[in-house]
Order: sequence, then structure tokens, then C-alpha cells
Amino acid sequence: MIPAMMLALSYTPDPVFAKRGLDLVDKVRATYYLPESKLYADKIGVTQPAFNWGVGVWMSALNAAARVDKKYDAALREYADATWVYWNDKGPVPGYDVLPGPKPVDRYYDDNAWMVLDLVDAYEHLGDKKYLEWAKLSLNYVLSGEDSKLGGGIYWRESDRGDSKNTCSNAPSTAAALAVWEHTKDGKLLAKTREIYGWTYRTLRDPEDGLMWDAIKHDGKIDKMKWSYNTALMIRTAAALYKATGRQVYKRQALEFEAAAVKHWFDPATGAIKDGGRFAHLLAESFLHRQDMAPNGDSKAVVASKRAMEWLEANGKKDGWYSAEWYKPKFDKQPELIDQASVARGYLMMSLR
Repeated sequence: MIPAMMLALSYTPDPVFAKRGLDLVDKVRATYYLPESKLYADKIGVTQPAFNWGVGVWMSALNAAARVDKKYDAALREYADATWVYWNDKGPVPGYDVLPGPKPVDRYYDDNAWMVLDLVDAYEHLGDKKYLEWAKLSLNYVLSGEDSKLGGGIYWRESDRGDSKNTCSNAPSTAAALAVWEHTKDGKLLAKTREIYGWTYRTLRDPEDGLMWDAIKHDGKIDKMKWSYNTALMIRTAAALYKATGRQVYKRQALEFEAAAVKHWFDPATGAIKDGGRFAHLLAESFLHRQDMAPNGDSKAVVASKRAMEWLEANGKKDGWYSAEWYKPKFDKQPELIDQASVARGYLMMSLR
């Protein structure tokens, strides 16, 4: 096994959080699994496989499950291999598509960034270099989404190039590039990471509250919507850049982002994270990356995240399934894979602290 480079995790899992996460992984595997394709359904009761965003979150949950208990290695390997059917080799640059082919090209740069992170995780845990090579291919697609318009940055969707450049495509892309860099030590890749991170920070950070806006449109107008995962991936990348370069500016920015996120996203009355789980689990995980940058016991943000998950357990669970929203429970008749995978990933990553 290759040691994890991006996040130094304890391997003595918290038994309560680990059990909750693994129980949910088992429930998802029993309910969503599509045996013919070895993929997983997008929702309960349908046969369509998950959209690629959900694929990425579910693979991240399996990665975390395998870190907690090696008996999940086989499930992780099977799914990582099965997802190759999403790969679309049509030009101009091949990449993972939103759904398995054959179909017209519909590729997203952010979807591919999540796949890079998952594949590097799988490589680090399973030791199969194939996954690192796939990660490099996917990263090549991600970086092809950059151009000089608006001063730089990566577009969100290939078919909408020219429409918007989003934090959700740029921040995960920098984290993905660093994940690959950890294993290649390619100086050009590190320089590109710093360049894209810097553009994202300058262009899409709200100077008033220190959080990340959603996107810049082709005409230069800012979409000021805020999702927790956008700031989360900036925390993660800033922390990793500090570890990679030793530059104090990245440490300062990681700490500033963390403080702003805690102030904005945690409900002072309940302790819940005020966002959907598909975003919130990445916020909680980002605090682990920040803490890994400067470890000294559990940070206030990590403690707050654990409390938020306890609130979710007490208020956002019904019949073994979890609410898609982590602060105002709402239970769907057909829970989506991405929402259940987000909870599983959240519990399992927190269990490793």
C-alpha cells in the first residue's frame, strides 16, 4: 500500500462514526447496486446509473470505507474499474462523461476533477498504478478547460465554454492537480496549480466575508451564490500548497477561509451545517486538510463538524436514509446516491480523526 500523501489520517477509527459510515455503505451497496454493469443507480428504484458527480462522491465513500476496513478493497477496486465506461475518448480532449456511452459528448471539468481525486485515493490505497495513470488522463482533460479569457481559469462545462468559469471547477481542479503532483513532483504542474488557485482567489473571493462566490460569467459579471464546497476546496488547496511550498501566504489564507466558513456555515443554535450534504461533507473534510497543515489536536472546526454530524444523526435520518439537506431535514421517497454517499464519506473521514 502506498501511504496517503494529501491527508495524514489516523488509522484507529472512531468506532461510532466508523460504524455509522460503514452501515450506510452496506445499505447503499445492497440497494443501489446494478449487477450487470457493476455500477450504482442514481436513485432508488431506477436502473439508470448515477451521473458522474454522484459517481465521484460514491467512489470517495468507498475509498474512505477501504481506509477504515480493508474488506472494502474489493468493492472499491470493482467500482473504480467499472467507472471506466464513463470515459469518452472523443476529441478534442478525452475525459469522463456525465453518463456512460455511447452518447453525444457531455463532459464537465469539475466532474473530472473529482474523478482525479478519487483515482489518486484509490491508487494510494490499493497500489495499482493504473489508477494514477487514469487520474493523469482525467487531469489532462481538466486542465484543457483553461484559457486566457477573463484573465485565466477553467470553464465549468465543455459544451458551455465561454459561458462561465466557476469556483466549483477551479478549486477542485487545483486540489486534483496537487494530488497528482504529490506522486510526480512535476514542477510545471505545481506552478499551474498555484496559477489557477491564485486566479480563483483573486477573481471569485468575496472580500466582505472571505467566502467564495459561485462563478464569473462571460461578460465579467459575478454570480454571488455561495455553496460551502467552493470555500472548502480553497481551504484544502491552500493547506496543501503551504505544505508543498512552505509559503506562509497559503497558511494564512487557509486559516482565513476556515474562520470565515465556520462563521457562515454553522448554525449557532443547532450546530448543523447550513447546506446540502453533497456540499457540506466537503466542508467538513476540508477542515481535516487544514488541521493536517498545522496539527495540534482537533481544531474548533473539526469539533464543530463532528457535532454537526451528530445533529444530522439525531434529526436527519429516517428508515436508515439521510436527508439531502444537513440543516432542515427533508426525506425523499427516492433518495439519491450522491446524498447518501456524502453522509457515508463524511462519517468515515471524521472517524479517522
